[in-house]
Amino acid sequence: MWDADNFPGAENVPWQLLIRARLVREIDAVLASAIVSQVGAVASKKVTHAVAMSAQAGIAGANREQASTEQRVAAFDAALDFDDWCGTSWPHRWPPRPKGMDDLADPITEVVLGKALELVRLAGSEELQKTLGSTLAELSPARG
Repeated sequence: MWDADNFPGAENVPWQLLIRARLVREIDAVLASAIVSQVGAVASKKVTHAVAMSAQAGIAGANREQASTEQRVAAFDAALDFDDWCGTSWPHRWPPRPKGMDDLADPITEVVLGKALELVRLAGSEELQKTLGSTLAELSPARG
C-alpha cells in the first residue's frame, strides 16, 4: 500500500489536499499551487510572477459549488500526468539557481508551461481556464 513516503510524486503535488478537495474552488487551488510551484522552479521571475498573479485571480473568483465525481477524477488523472512530466525534483531544482540569475529561465520552462496549460484545460474550472489558462497560453510557445 502506498503511503506518503512511498507514493510516486508525493512531494510534488499536494495529494493529501487533492484527495480531500470537495469543492471546485479547492480543486482549483491545489492545481494552481502545483503549477505555480513547478513554473517557479524553472521559469524567470517575470514569468513566475505572471503565472502566480493569474492563479491567484482565478482562485479569488472560483466557484464555491460542490465538485462532481467526474471533476474530481479528472483532477486526479490530470495531476498525475502533470506530475509524471513536471514532478521530478531533478533536474528542475538541482543545482539551485545562482544568485543574480532570477531573470533567466531554464530551457525546460517551455515544456512545464505546456504541461501546465494542459492540466488547467483538463481539470480546471472555467474561471481558472479564463485566468490562469489564458496566461499560460500567452506564455507557452505551443499555444495549443
